[in-house]
Amino acid sequence: MSDRFDDEQKQSIELSVAALDRRDSSYFGERLRTSERWRLLPDFADETAFLDIETTGLGGEAYLTMCGVLDSTGFHAYVRGENLDDLAADLCQYKLVVTFNGLSFDVPWLRRELGPLLEDAAHVDLMHVLRRMGLRGGLKKIEKAIGLDRGDDLSMLSGRDAVVLWNMAQEGEPRALETLVRYNAEDVASLPLLAEYAYGQNSAGTPMAVPGFRSPARFDTSALPYDVALVRYLCG
Repeated sequence: MSDRFDDEQKQSIELSVAALDRRDSSYFGERLRTSERWRLLPDFADETAFLDIETTGLGGEAYLTMCGVLDSTGFHAYVRGENLDDLAADLCQYKLVVTFNGLSFDVPWLRRELGPLLEDAAHVDLMHVLRRMGLRGGLKKIEKAIGLDRGDDLSMLSGRDAVVLWNMAQEGEPRALETLVRYNAEDVASLPLLAEYAYGQNSAGTPMAVPGFRSPARFDTSALPYDVALVRYLCG
């Protein structure tokens, strides 16, 4: 190892290499600031879950309705009353979780309802990464700012509409649930694109850059059905 490093730096490098060899993402997650965890994206690309939840609101009686997870195998919807109880166990396979505002919202909510999960995974919250880059606001606002505008009618929906869709599904509206799942999938599918953008911008010109980094977790949401008339009704 180069003599330009002192003993403490050499030890830190050796520990980091050992942690990477044993696939210990939490080692890095504990040592990197939230705005710096974009550095982990290429090394754990095949073990990453992009995640977003939906709830019935923010109040004390609100509850989790579904969670969308995207990985290298595709998109998976975990819905309350169907397969939501499988989520905690399924998340154990991941070394990295990527969210937008998930440190404050998604993951704490999941743990409150489902118990301990993602305890051995590092968390890349893109809201913090992008905020350090000067990009503020909600997910859709940032997408437009960097040229990732979805340009479809589902992009007009909001979290409040997601609550309405869930309530409509509980009242028997036949296509409300699949529309909610598609709405969630649209948000989840944008996370790898934002992650790639953040990585590319932050790593440019650095020795550790992975040129042209592309997440293997890409998903074409057009494969999921939704009710166009219902979306137009909600958009008013």
